[in-house]
Amino acid sequence: MLVYLRETFGGSPSPHEWGALAEPICDLANVVMHDDDWNPSDLHSPIQHLVPSPITLDSGIPYGEGRELIVNIPINPRGINDIYVDDIIPLTVGLPNTDNMSRCECAALLAIHATVRESHPNDPSPREFMESRAKLTAEAGLTEIKTVLGWVLDFRRLIVSLPYNKYQAWNNNINEILTRDKSTARELETLIGRLGHLGTIIPMVHHFLSRLRELQRKASRNKRWPTKLNSECRHDLRLMQQILAKASRGVDMNIVAYRRPTHVYRADSCPHGLGGYSNEGYAWRFKIPDNLLFRASNNLLEFIASIVTPWVDLITKRLKAGDCALSMTDSTTSAGWLKKTNFKEENDDESNNIEARIRNEAARKHASLFIDEGVMEYTQWFEGKSNNVSDSLSRDFHIDDNNLTLLLRSLYPDQLPPRFEIVQLPNEINSWMTSLLSKLPVKEQLREVHTKAKHVRGGGTSITSSRSDSEMILSSTTSPRDNAITSCAALPWLCVKDDFRNHLSDAWLLAQSAVPFRMFARPSGRIVDPILQKTTTYNLASFYNDYTEHSKTRTLRRNNRKQSLLASSPK
Repeated sequence: MLVYLRETFGGSPSPHEWGALAEPICDLANVVMHDDDWNPSDLHSPIQHLVPSPITLDSGIPYGEGRELIVNIPINPRGINDIYVDDIIPLTVGLPNTDNMSRCECAALLAIHATVRESHPNDPSPREFMESRAKLTAEAGLTEIKTVLGWVLDFRRLIVSLPYNKYQAWNNNINEILTRDKSTARELETLIGRLGHLGTIIPMVHHFLSRLRELQRKASRNKRWPTKLNSECRHDLRLMQQILAKASRGVDMNIVAYRRPTHVYRADSCPHGLGGYSNEGYAWRFKIPDNLLFRASNNLLEFIASIVTPWVDLITKRLKAGDCALSMTDSTTSAGWLKKTNFKEENDDESNNIEARIRNEAARKHASLFIDEGVMEYTQWFEGKSNNVSDSLSRDFHIDDNNLTLLLRSLYPDQLPPRFEIVQLPNEINSWMTSLLSKLPVKEQLREVHTKAKHVRGGGTSITSSRSDSEMILSSTTSPRDNAITSCAALPWLCVKDDFRNHLSDAWLLAQSAVPFRMFARPSGRIVDPILQKTTTYNLASFYNDYTEHSKTRTLRRNNRKQSLLASSPK
């Protein structure tokens, strides 16, 4: 009986009970809309005349272009309705030579009318209309711009934006907190909830919420007085204002979808230098000046290298708005920091506090670059033995650019794109890295002797690169007379796959297709179905015997019974 009553929005049983009715209605609307025998002008809901007329944008406004996804979306000439919570979103689908618009206009109301018993004027139990008449008049019309779940969706230009009234209210709230330099637990809880809503469209927001949550927990222990902001929270709030402004102007839907990477970057570092390159072959390297050595940990240097590599392409406009970058590193720490920067200061260790502030500064710079330019990012760890090129770029400063390029092409043709060039770092990046490192004190525990990269040639003989190696490669590939190629065989770097981008991103693609841990079989009697959240392991030995392949090593079951003295005595 509950579904036939007027349910309160947000009521505890409402989502489940209402979904049991709303989802079949949406499925029925899909079936009706795809039925070729259905004529919307002949068969429709009795209240179809209440639906507002369609609103379309000016024909001169260009359509946005959808970028390549990593998932396959089924395409059909009529489109597909789907349901989220309890809303059917009416949108215009104005394909030429079709009746899609009239079908979209009529299908949902017809499905509701067919599902629910029609109200009779003499019914002794009066009830509300199944469809909300107020929402029908306000929201049921077909439009190309519609507010859904608190976001303004522009389906012609493929832009999603935060409503201006929300932007103004949330931005003013942050200004008030920054002006007071303090806040209460309740106010912070509300703000964090709003920023979480913002993070559904700009995921990098979640990277910077941990310190605000820590401040909120601290404020909740002292509800009598507002809690003072620390410097890192002030920086985080200013970044949130920058992100709010971007969300108000509009975000390309392409950077919200699950995309195939358009650019792949690899980076590496050592205590004496950093380096990286892109799938298009633009490489860079930076030798740390002597006066800045042994200040940053190698984890921080790996993080900086992962930030700088796509930054080079952002400055040169090779990485543009709407693109998707995949940053790859052989450091699990750096890969984790690119996903979430939950660094916080420790009161008892000032040296660690300084490095935490530097990590936060670098993370905010990275977020600002990608958000301002409208670029999305994935990150992926991969094994170090596949990162020889970046490793050499960060270490082999005794070899000049030309000879190092020849050396790398000879030894690692599968890791280099057909075009490879070591370019000079822009002054902007040089200055930023120098300034960042100069803020850190020297740490004697980080002092170590510089080592050159160890290269593997052919079948696996390890050699240490030196100038003689590069000269050997140079002399073996060029003629002493006219620089002509001495062999008619194809050069190794010309044998690389045409699509080098996909070749580099294989590790990331493999990680996306891996079975989640929560789906693994457990000793609960279920092998195919998802496991329960809490599972009791009733017999570990039998579990491994039943659910794994046989091996030569036999697992003996432990006998927990107490042995008698007679059984243990020698005969």
